[in-house]
Amino acid sequence: MKQLLISTALLVSGTFCFSSHASNLDPELQTKLDDTFYLYDSGHYQETLDNVQWLVKKGVAVDYDFYGYRLGVVLSLWRNLAQDFEPARISFNQFLESSVQKAVNSPQNCAAFDDARSMLRLQHRVTDIIATLEEKEAAHPQVWSRCWDDTATLDAVEQTSKPLIDAYIGDLSDHFAAHYIPNIEQYYNQCSTEGDYREACQDGVKEYLTSVSNAFRHAAMTHYGLNEAGQVGGITLSLLLKWQEQNN
Repeated sequence: MKQLLISTALLVSGTFCFSSHASNLDPELQTKLDDTFYLYDSGHYQETLDNVQWLVKKGVAVDYDFYGYRLGVVLSLWRNLAQDFEPARISFNQFLESSVQKAVNSPQNCAAFDDARSMLRLQHRVTDIIATLEEKEAAHPQVWSRCWDDTATLDAVEQTSKPLIDAYIGDLSDHFAAHYIPNIEQYYNQCSTEGDYREACQDGVKEYLTSVSNAFRHAAMTHYGLNEAGQVGGITLSLLLKWQEQNN
């Protein structure tokens, strides 16, 4: 069940990882991650913070596959800890401010770009992400090209940012079909490895598909009209019907 919860956190964060990857992490790193959750659940907050900061700073150097977990799980745990433990709140905000400054001053610094967006999202400050990206984009076109990814796309689409959509995404229905549908299908198919939680896993992926589709349709309707929004809806319905047929 823990793995399913982790996979859900990764889906929500948009880091495009899946729970089955956890078993492939470096064993020492996996133990460190497990211990960190245990410490947090046990109320040992200073020890939790020490582990979180170690994982953020050194985890990827131990195992590059940890990158998605760092963004989707460890930063989220840090944010939760910050709500209960003042030193964690202070350190979280300091790291966030530093990441934003590094991203703005050095747009080729993709780690800072990812950290800033992930942490602002955890604070429900997605509008701040978009404002920062749009401001820099207006002054320096295509400045974010090196670090732009599907999570940045989803931020731009959810906030219906036409400058960023035009600069980095283009045709919304084509992008949705090419960049999101294959990944979401993969998540759904991997749910078969979740045993007793297969159905819950599949339901989570369906909810994720619906959320992404709604964002793309809203942006399409806002800026490009009914036809474009309808194409996104048709792609979504087609995949849902495919899954329904597979389960019959």
